[in-house]
Amino acid sequence: MDVMQRQKYILDQLNQQGTIKIADISKQIDVSRETIRKDVYNLDKQGLVQAIRGGATLPQSVSETKYGKRQHESVSEKNQIAVNALRLIHDGESIFLDYGTTAFQVAEEIKHSQLHNLTVITNSTFVLNSLQFVNDIQIVLLGGTMRTSEGSLSGPITLDNIHNIYADIGFFGCGGVNLQAGITNHYIEEVEVSKKMMAHCRMKVVLADHTKFEKNALYKTTNVSDIDVIITDDQLDDRIAKQIRLTDISLISGK
Repeated sequence: MDVMQRQKYILDQLNQQGTIKIADISKQIDVSRETIRKDVYNLDKQGLVQAIRGGATLPQSVSETKYGKRQHESVSEKNQIAVNALRLIHDGESIFLDYGTTAFQVAEEIKHSQLHNLTVITNSTFVLNSLQFVNDIQIVLLGGTMRTSEGSLSGPITLDNIHNIYADIGFFGCGGVNLQAGITNHYIEEVEVSKKMMAHCRMKVVLADHTKFEKNALYKTTNVSDIDVIITDDQLDDRIAKQIRLTDISLISGK
């Protein structure tokens, strides 16, 4: 098991349990405690875990497994982003919405809009629940293995189902936006879905509130330069906004 696989295992165990012990992880994957301790230290430096005596826990700032809790964080910022995202969508188009809470907010905006004849492709059961009874919207649920804590679908079945599906616009959440590291996120399975779906979208739009910038999650989705539009809120630092605009990426922020 290489370092990336070990760190993914540690994060997965934390996502399930909230706290892990180095001794337990060492026994489970038959790796020395010192190796696991170094992995925890490296994850702590990235801000993905909080190292504690003999183990690790998830810090409040990156508690990416509590979907319901995240829905109540940065609410006004997500509303701003969703309103601006809606302006990119036109009647008759096909759009992809990923599993993130900001993409869910876009679904809520669509539900209350006057848009007609939309096809919504998603790997989110929360997006499905938001839009399933809306007239004039066809939903394509990608299927696959569900991560119940996120309501997200991923895995080989999901990737196979994407093969012949294309969209006009794709809206993708993220765990971090960094000009050097790129667009990153927390779960490798969902990242693989995003990668493949990005290749099947005419326009690729990243949804990121201001807290996501100059941060890295564990897994890279794509380069910033491969994105067409980034939508954020009006609290993004002017310096960061200027750097992004210098890359010729369309940056939409504010009300």
